[in-house]
Amino acid sequence: MHYTSALALFLGHQDQRHLLLGTGCPAGTADVQVDATGELFEATFSAYEVLTGPGTKASDWRKNCKLTMNLEFERGFQFSIMATDMIGYAEIPEGAHGSCKNTFSFTGQTSSGGIDKVDFDLGLDGHYSGDFDLHADPGIFSWSPCDGSTAILNMNTQCAISPTTESALIAVDHLSGKLTVQFRLAWRPCPK
Repeated sequence: MHYTSALALFLGHQDQRHLLLGTGCPAGTADVQVDATGELFEATFSAYEVLTGPGTKASDWRKNCKLTMNLEFERGFQFSIMATDMIGYAEIPEGAHGSCKNTFSFTGQTSSGGIDKVDFDLGLDGHYSGDFDLHADPGIFSWSPCDGSTAILNMNTQCAISPTTESALIAVDHLSGKLTVQFRLAWRPCPK
């Protein structure tokens, strides 16, 4: 299948409106960027930290951040997220498992034989210690609606570690000081 480049299709990407909410992105600790081609979104989190082990509490064991973006683009096109990458740091002991899931959907999208939402699952099995760059490409797509030149894209990033009795960590990358989630987009003309 051939996908059209988003170059010159994605309008207003410098001034997009977005809202970030969740335990992984307290106010002032997250940012969203879109590259000039409109083919890559990058969300960065400077306070995203999942901890387990002695002295931790339930609110430490799982974090999430929900991103809602109001996007404007050229009428007659639609887009889908094709793959995600999550870049950060982890300390996962033998016998423990870290997991992250990036889910996306479009506000107002209803299923008519299509897909309402797509989950990108990423796993970190112990023993793991160091920086990570996890890639997920599920091979299924949910395309933005074709009835206009705007779409509200919802993305939720969540990470957890189990069992919670073992000392473990999923957190920001030591070099950048951020946990980064990249979303790769593809564009196509709306079906006629």
